[in-house]
Amino acid sequence: MTTKSNILKSAFIAASISAGIVVAYAFQPAKVADDSHQVIITAQKYEVLNRTCSETCIATVKANDYNIYVEYALDGASVEFLDILNVVHFDKTVNAYVDRYEIQKINAAILRGDQ
Repeated sequence: MTTKSNILKSAFIAASISAGIVVAYAFQPAKVADDSHQVIITAQKYEVLNRTCSETCIATVKANDYNIYVEYALDGASVEFLDILNVVHFDKTVNAYVDRYEIQKINAAILRGDQ
């Protein structure tokens, strides 16, 4: 009988501690992972500042005050893929979003060879 009551007492204590921890975490405010806001990149004109190519190509594309560093590959007369590596605003990396329409404009600038 003593063993059974000790097991029940231990289980009750463990459940109480678990409930206390859950309640403590439930009332804490959410933590923000990064306090920097996301910048949406749009520009009337994209200009290719420089590019280097070996197996794939790396280019710096100017969009207003932003420099967008991209990796891409050409497939004949079109851009096969384009990956944005980094976006810099006045020598500082920013959290940026570039939508599909703007990526098409960047692809067009790369194909035009603006430099």
